Amino acid sequence: MAKRPTSERSDGHRGDRRPRNVSSGSSRQSGFTLIELGLVILIIGVMLAITVPRIGNRSYAQLGSEARKLALAFRYLRHSAILNGRPYRLVYDLENQAYWAEVGEVDAPPPLEEDDAEGDNFLFGEQQFDEPVVQFSRDTDGAIEKRKLPEPIGISDVNLPFVTGKVFEGPVWTTFYPDGYVDISVVHLDNGQDVYTMYVLDSITGQVFVEPGYLSWNE
Repeated sequence: MAKRPTSERSDGHRGDRRPRNVSSGSSRQSGFTLIELGLVILIIGVMLAITVPRIGNRSYAQLGSEARKLALAFRYLRHSAILNGRPYRLVYDLENQAYWAEVGEVDAPPPLEEDDAEGDNFLFGEQQFDEPVVQFSRDTDGAIEKRKLPEPIGISDVNLPFVTGKVFEGPVWTTFYPDGYVDISVVHLDNGQDVYTMYVLDSITGQVFVEPGYLSWNE
């Protein structure tokens, strides 16, 4: 006896008895769209979190760069004083936010009179002289040219503990001597928000350091 043929669809598949949900496709498509949108928002958030601090830190990076350039000028002038046997100084102009190098010329003073032979003087041969006079002028032959700090970076203060103390305005300078001696100096640079400190704590070695933050001199 012949079996009764089963009903088939025209596309070759057997009839599907499972209930069809017409709206399932559109719901699934809508769900994927929300996920994709969420991923886009997440990616944008991550990009902003990475990019915005970099833009804000551009001035901070420039501040550190200017502090290191100042330290290089410091080292150069100390070595120049030792090699050339002449005093140098690094002048900080806090009013115009600039710095430059000056070199000293020693002028021998006339011999002291007998009445002035006491006090601070030195002996040359059999004659006594007053302390030598050093005249400083801009060092046009050296590698340190006058540099004006780019805004918003500036020198907030300079502390020369054994010379002038802490100075907030006007010109002030660090002196470098032919024997390698250097004035103890603490220089603060800022960009209106962050601070870097360039400092020298040992007059004999003249070693210069650069660190972020406001570092103060403590005897």
